[in-house]
Parts: sequence; structure tokens; C-alpha cells
Amino acid sequence: MNRTTVGGPELGAGRGAGGVLVLVDPAGTSGTAGTSDDRTGGSPVAELLAQELHPSVHLRTDDFLQVIRNGRLSPRAPGSDRQQVTALAAAAQAAFAYATGGYQVVVECAEAPDTLDTFRRESRTTGAALHYVILTTAAPGTPHELDTGALTPDTAAKSVLAVLTARTHLLGW
Repeated sequence: MNRTTVGGPELGAGRGAGGVLVLVDPAGTSGTAGTSDDRTGGSPVAELLAQELHPSVHLRTDDFLQVIRNGRLSPRAPGSDRQQVTALAAAAQAAFAYATGGYQVVVECAEAPDTLDTFRRESRTTGAALHYVILTTAAPGTPHELDTGALTPDTAAKSVLAVLTARTHLLGW
């Protein structure tokens, strides 16, 4: 543990700076019943992680879509790609702004982003660490997936903290 952590790893991996965790927690994973369209409380795992990291920020990518007041399209509607890309870029910029200020940032996504390029670009630009974890209820199919189907939100959060400590889900700086 170092000077910026209390009870959890530093996402910046000991550099004394903040970092960003993009956490994909789809509906039904780790006790998060419902679908991404009807979840109002967000991911309990993301919230638990934000409580364990210090200082921390919890951002939800869905919130960056919800603030569009005029002209918002359904995420599945034709022509919504620009809206999705813009909201994801805003989330990435906000996350790394907090990270460069020394915060440990949990970015909650209800589904895997089409691309992580905007997060990678911000990581390279700011020098802040970027971690990527996808919670799943099946055997992991990619190196960034973590099977939490049989776990409670609390034990799922502990599993995520373990992979963050091991830096096995680190995408870059």
C-alpha cells in the first residue's frame, strides 16, 4: 500500500498517481439483476470498488448519454454511433482528468464499449494507468474477462481488486 491508497490497490501501480478502471458489468452479473435499460442504481461491484479505492471517483458511461437533452437517440437506433462515440469520449476525458488529479477512477459500463481507443489515447496522453475488466457469468473468453457468476457483489469486488493488484488487466499508461 502506498500514500494514496486505503484498503485497496492504487490503479497507478505505485506511481503515486491515479488511474482508471473501465469495468464492464452487464445485466445479471454479480447479483446485478435486470438489464442495462432498467438498471437505475448501477453496478454494486463498481460502487464497492469505488468505496475501497482512495481517493476515488465512480463514473457511469450511461450518465454521459443521459445528459443529452435534445436529439438523444436510442443507443440501438440508426445514426446513434456519433452520439455513442461522443459520450464515450466525454467519459474517458473526465476519467483521466480525475486520474491526473490523483483520483482512482472506476468507469462503469453496462456493456463493453465498441472501442477502447479513446481510453487508450487518454492514457497515453496523460500517463495515467488504464485497467480493463469485464465481469461475466461464464468461463472467460478473453484475457480481460473475470467469471463472477457465482459470486456476491462483495466477493466479486474483492476478485477485481486482486486482479488490479496483480496488474493482469492493465491495458497501458
